[in-house]
Amino acid sequence: MYAAYWNLRAIPFLNVVDSRYFFTGDQHEEAVARFTFLAESGRLAGVLTGPYGAGKSTVLKRIADAIQGQNIPVVCMDAIPGGQLPMAKHILEAMQIEDASTSLPDALMSFWRAANAQPNKLVRTLLCIDEAHYLAADNGLYLAHYLTNLRITNPKTQTEEPLFTVIMAGAPELVPALQAEPSLCQRIQITFNLSPLSEEQTTGYVQHHMRAVGGDIWIFDSAALSAIYRYSGGLPRKINLLCDTGLMLGFAAQVPHVNAAIIHQAACDTGLTTLHTHPAAQSPAPQAPAAQPSAPPQAPVATPAQDAPTRIPLPNIPPRA
Repeated sequence: MYAAYWNLRAIPFLNVVDSRYFFTGDQHEEAVARFTFLAESGRLAGVLTGPYGAGKSTVLKRIADAIQGQNIPVVCMDAIPGGQLPMAKHILEAMQIEDASTSLPDALMSFWRAANAQPNKLVRTLLCIDEAHYLAADNGLYLAHYLTNLRITNPKTQTEEPLFTVIMAGAPELVPALQAEPSLCQRIQITFNLSPLSEEQTTGYVQHHMRAVGGDIWIFDSAALSAIYRYSGGLPRKINLLCDTGLMLGFAAQVPHVNAAIIHQAACDTGLTTLHTHPAAQSPAPQAPAAQPSAPPQAPVATPAQDAPTRIPLPNIPPRA
């Protein structure tokens, strides 16, 4: 809708995994390099954690792309709460292993039979499980534990190697769940935590996305970029929400740039802040007022609710040429 107005070749801030928009921040590049090494070298398992919206799914996609380029099969999936059986059957199907199981033990035995009866038909596979914190309930982590136990014979070296390298990505609560499973925990060679972007990295992220679609990197002015960081906390998913909404609001107002007031409105519209919060510096906490002499009671005055959605007007800026 707004792409033509801002002279963009595509919509730059959709919350989808797209390699065109991968931002090469230091920690994201380090995560990709570490887990790519893990998969290339046939290690057993690794864990990627971070807050919601930090970019874990994007990192997993980059790892999968790098490994598939080396002719190592990759199976990617999201964890399902209480869904170990359908997850196991999906992996079996992806690996073309014959299976007629109707229970999780039967499905696990299908893996075991294939690894022991047809080892030459199987190859080492990278298994990427996103949203892995959902495996913490109902003994869900046992699926990952079982898969890291499977071995096959390398046809070239005739040595034993793991059938799977398992990379689990999830919210920070995945870590204590794994620590409660010491046998699985001992199989994990790399644990990496993604932190939110800094303010400088947030600016780089926004401008990288704009550059990727042929846009002017200063459509978001410096005050807007600072506001984006304050409202998003440096989380890419929130950055995308603010920028996408900001571009839409700027188009609707026919302004030449997205400024801090527009980002404030975008934050209100996306639920990232209450309407009475302004992207100025944080004010100190209010102090309790000094005791005052009592006054005769007065009739209450009707006031609007504190959270009433009073829309903040956009600035009166000359139309874009």
